[in-house]
Amino acid sequence: MIHRNEPRRYLFYFLLFLPLFFIFGPLNAQEWQIIRVGKGDTISYLSFKLYGMYDARIEALLRRENPRVKDLNVIYAGQQLRFPAPETVRKMLLEEIAKPAKEMEPKEARPLKEAPPGEETVSAARVRANKGVITFLEGEARVKKAGEAEWSPAGPNMILWQNDQIKVLAKSRAELILDNQTVLRLSENTWLTIQNLEEEAASQKETGRMQLSLGKLWTRTARLFNPSSRYDVTTPTAIAGVTGTVYLVKVADDKTTSIQVFQGAVNVYNPFPPAKPSLPGQRTQLGQPQEVTGPVEVPGPTAISREEWTKIILRQFQQITVTDRDISRPISFDMQKERQDEWVRWNEERDSDFQPPARPR
Repeated sequence: MIHRNEPRRYLFYFLLFLPLFFIFGPLNAQEWQIIRVGKGDTISYLSFKLYGMYDARIEALLRRENPRVKDLNVIYAGQQLRFPAPETVRKMLLEEIAKPAKEMEPKEARPLKEAPPGEETVSAARVRANKGVITFLEGEARVKKAGEAEWSPAGPNMILWQNDQIKVLAKSRAELILDNQTVLRLSENTWLTIQNLEEEAASQKETGRMQLSLGKLWTRTARLFNPSSRYDVTTPTAIAGVTGTVYLVKVADDKTTSIQVFQGAVNVYNPFPPAKPSLPGQRTQLGQPQEVTGPVEVPGPTAISREEWTKIILRQFQQITVTDRDISRPISFDMQKERQDEWVRWNEERDSDFQPPARPR
């Protein structure tokens, strides 16, 4: 029996497997791998997961090796992308390190400190610029670049630098990952400013400071190599300083700050300077004499006035509330109850998924 459709069937199989030939045929299998895009993935997020970093050089490499993808900022779940093996990228970075700093940074880069002229060794400051990357965006957000007067639309894989601002609009959320792999997730109606991102290459001392003006910020800080490194989140009423932890900061419309610690510990500082003591020989201003009341019952634990504290250590599963007048004493919260909040569950799922390799040094 003769099957007249045999040529068509062979043509079908040829067309089916032709793309696989272009992907695998001419390439060394040890130098490349195929990554299947998952829900919520972006190019920068996958790069952090695979390489521990993301910058303009990696973006250019991925564009070159995925020519069929019109826009790497718009990828979808189930899509297959070709990524260089981590060792290939490492070699690329070592080759790039000898190039002038201007060739290594993207056009919008504003590095804080340039490497000394003639430096040829692997410098942490040059390999890892001081920046944050929008690795997830659901809904809408706006950014204002340092020195610019207008806000512009934010997008996935966008790079933010010192003094840049980001506002996440209603019914939206965003994720930023810093070069040291610290993760920041912003809920809807949140306004964040990257105030400071610095690193001393020789000592590996890092300094990071974010200003949360409004909204909710989930932070998972990376392990800091130098014990003297600092990472702070400032709000209108408090400063939360950490050296490796997971915590949630909320700033309400009335500037009240709430802090919850899910892992590790947080040092909460009073941002208001204490009153200066009188100088020797200087008269202290006293009010008018008042009648002293008799003994009364002492109430239970209450809020601490603004003048009575400078730092409070907040430990795992503890929370406090800070206003412009006082701060509550630390109290415990029920973690299982908190997990009923979709925002908390989503952040824990993202934290569990994000397990990057050691960041390049």
